[in-house]
Order: sequence, then C-alpha cells, then structure tokens
Amino acid sequence: MLVNNEVYNYLSNTTTAKKRTTAHKSSELRAVYNNMAKYNKSLPLYKFSLSPAKQERVINIKEAALTLKDVAASFNNKESEVYSKKMLISDNEESVSGNLRGGDIGSLPESLSIQVKSLASNQVNRSDFLPSDRRYFSTGSYNFTMDTINASAHFNLTVEASDNNFDIQSKIASSINNRNFGVNASVITDGNDNSAIEIASTETGRPKTDDGLYFSFTSDGGYDIVSDLGLNNVATEPDNSSFIINGETHAAATNNISVNQVITLDFHSVSDAPVTIQFASDLDSVMDQVDSFVDAYNNLVDLSDSAAESKIGRRNLFNDISAIVEKHKYELESAGLTISEDNHMVKEESLLIQSIKNGEFAELFNDISSFKDDISIATDRLTLDPMAYINRLIVTYPDTRHNQGTSYNQSVYSGMIYNNYA
Repeated sequence: MLVNNEVYNYLSNTTTAKKRTTAHKSSELRAVYNNMAKYNKSLPLYKFSLSPAKQERVINIKEAALTLKDVAASFNNKESEVYSKKMLISDNEESVSGNLRGGDIGSLPESLSIQVKSLASNQVNRSDFLPSDRRYFSTGSYNFTMDTINASAHFNLTVEASDNNFDIQSKIASSINNRNFGVNASVITDGNDNSAIEIASTETGRPKTDDGLYFSFTSDGGYDIVSDLGLNNVATEPDNSSFIINGETHAAATNNISVNQVITLDFHSVSDAPVTIQFASDLDSVMDQVDSFVDAYNNLVDLSDSAAESKIGRRNLFNDISAIVEKHKYELESAGLTISEDNHMVKEESLLIQSIKNGEFAELFNDISSFKDDISIATDRLTLDPMAYINRLIVTYPDTRHNQGTSYNQSVYSGMIYNNYA
C-alpha cells in the first residue's frame, strides 16, 4: 500500500489517544507482528485517496473493533472488574437485605442461609390514654425525674389554667426531647379524642441493667404525677434479635449485623423460612460493560452503512461483523440480546438481567465458547487491516517467490501503530 504521512497528521490533529486498561505480554505483541508479516506477504500494493472522511471511518472501525474485543475479553476474564465487583442478593428482601462493605469477599461462602427468629426491639413506654380536651390535673408545678443508663434528668411541669390533657402531655414530650438523652417522646391519639405519651429508646437490644430497661420515671415531691399519667407503663421491653446463620444460632443487640467485616445485613421482619443470601457480579458494572459491547457492535453496523464508500465496501464490513452474531442468534436472544430489523443489537432488559444473575450471559464468553472465538477472529481481521473497508486501487501484486520482510509496508494504518492505538 501507499505509505502516507497524512495518517499521522490526521490522528494528531483530530483525535485524542485513548488510554486503554489492557496490557499486552511480549508474546502477544510478537503475535501481532507475525500476523502482520504473514498478511503482507501476499497482499497487493494499493493506491487510495485519503480524505478526512475516509481517515475518520478507518479509525472508527479500528476503535469499535478494539472495544468489542476488549469488552468480550473482560467477560471471559474471571479477575476483571466485571466479576470482582460483587453485589449481595437476598431472595426475601422484605425480611433480610444487605450490602457489601468491601474487604475479602473470598472469606465468605458462596451463599448464606439466614432465618430471623425475632427482631431486636427498643424500650417503648406508653402512658395512659386520657381525654385530650379535658384537664385531670390542677394548676401548679409538678416535679419528676427520668433515669437513663447514663444519666438522670429532673423535670418541672407547670400546668396553666388553660391547659388540657393534650397540652400537658405535649409539654412533657417536648421537655424529654430537649434533653437529647437517647429517648424520643411524642403524643399519640387513639382516634376517639384520647391521647397518650409514647416514649421510646433510640437503642435496641437488652441492656445490662437490673430491670433490663433503658429508662424509668419517679415523681419528686408529694404528688405522684408519674403514676397518674402512667409514664412507667412499658408497652415493649427491649430485647436482642435472634437469628440462625447456616445452622448456628446467634443474637445481636441490633437488627443490623456484620459478617466477617465484609457484609452488613439488615433484619426487617421475622422469616418463616430461611432466607438465602448470595453474592453475584455487580449488576450495574456488568450492564455498563454490556452497553459498551452493544454500542461497539452497533457502531460497526453504522459504519458498514456509510455512504462514503461503495456498496461493495459496505457489504464486506457488514458481512464480517454480522457473521459474529448470525451463527449465535438464538444463544444471544436467550441471554437478552436481539438483532433488530435494521441489524442493530438491542437489549431485552428483563431477560438480560435474568441471564446475568443465573450465569447464562457469562457462558457466552467462557473458554469453550465458540461465540467468544468468533468475536476474536472477526475483530482481529478488522484491527489488522481496517483499510480493507474503503475503496482502493490495486497497483501491483507481490512477487510471492521471495519472502519480503515488509511487515509495516502494508499501510501506516496496518495495526494502527500510533501511540495508544496500537
């Protein structure tokens, strides 16, 4: 072929070299050189016109083919980020959900079986329900104390002549909340114009106290307002969660636990049957790679329909890339990738997600997959000589009686030896 420095000028002026994440062994680079040498031994000498449109077309063919090859390789490489990034899947998220914290996922089994026997609870006190619009307490001042695990707080309640039971209850709830002692209070109603004070600890689990409670109240002075209001009525006692992991019974003070410092699990409800927790490839990461694969294939389809080249040139490129999917049409459809009437690859989202989760999608790219091999053959052809897909004039054929070491004489584009494009 005609060696033309316009290639370098075009590349340097119009493109930004892409930093690829792939690294090549010396044996791989040697194989590229040998393939180029073998290819050129029987290749005619061509002459062609390098317009900006043609240069861009050839570069885009090379780039899309490399992306297609790289993404396919990532699906085959078990150590790639596609598989190393994991997500946690629960078959009953209404009972148990969770996420990965990072760390050594290899320290976990392939799956966990978890049955939640009881949830961790906090202490909840609920005072007596009183008619909201009436007043059962005389005007004046009332004193009481709230004892918690870490501190005691003294309260002074002033009842005005205009206060009703709801106002008095609201004053007590506000006073408790203002102390920020790990206890929250609110006024609740029963739907019959009656109201009560509900007081709850922010912590769950059974505390190490004599009475097993987080807080209690005592009246100060002569009048026992604590008893009259029913502030010490315990509606829910604090308790630990109880659960079974892979046959072993455990307890925790919360409904959020850590396993091997790698995952966290949240308990939402008691489970009648064991919940299975599995670890699969991160769906978002895999879907991003699938998008790259689909986009690269569709880019090649679009390039094969370019009006800048002859019908023969378009047909040759389309034949080379369509052969990748035509032979494996049913496998792709089963995995969630279909070919539309305009020859573009389309994702069937729900089917694709299902095939990713059950491993069917990954099987398309395993070591014994003919689909993976067909991708490699087609993309090698496209990357070795992208100039084959533009119009060119044959000048002369080589003298095949002599071996000529002209590996790089095919074209400046042969192998696209330019910075990071190689």
